[in-house]
Amino acid sequence: MAWNRLGHALFAEHVDFEAPQDSQRRPSIPRMFFLDPLTRDLHRNWDELARIHVAYLRLTAGRFPTDARLAELIGELAMGSDEFATLWAGGEVADCTVGDMQLQHPTIGAASVAYQVWLQPDSPDHRLEIYTPNDASSADALRILTQDRG
Repeated sequence: MAWNRLGHALFAEHVDFEAPQDSQRRPSIPRMFFLDPLTRDLHRNWDELARIHVAYLRLTAGRFPTDARLAELIGELAMGSDEFATLWAGGEVADCTVGDMQLQHPTIGAASVAYQVWLQPDSPDHRLEIYTPNDASSADALRILTQDRG
């Protein structure tokens, strides 16, 4: 995982910016999404996004059925989050390529961003996530975050 300054400020300003560079401290999006209350509070449409996250994680688990670290992550999430366990038991499988995030950011307030995941055909395990504001007020809010980061 890697992020630019604006992505970090938008989704994980409470996490050290350099954390993705260190394999021992590297953030896990599923862990953050289901186990970190600050990440959960950020997403006004958390329920919708949670379903999407679990369906994609199930797709990934199907692609890598013998991956012990992935199985450990799924177990950790199931034990630590009743919502995850319920969604996992539902059995939904889907890719996660486009959608909207409705945010309530601690610094900029309400913002709406569209996400698009670009898949890499030559390297299917690598994905590039692109976020764009859905409206003028969200674009203004993102500019505030950019200014704050110099």
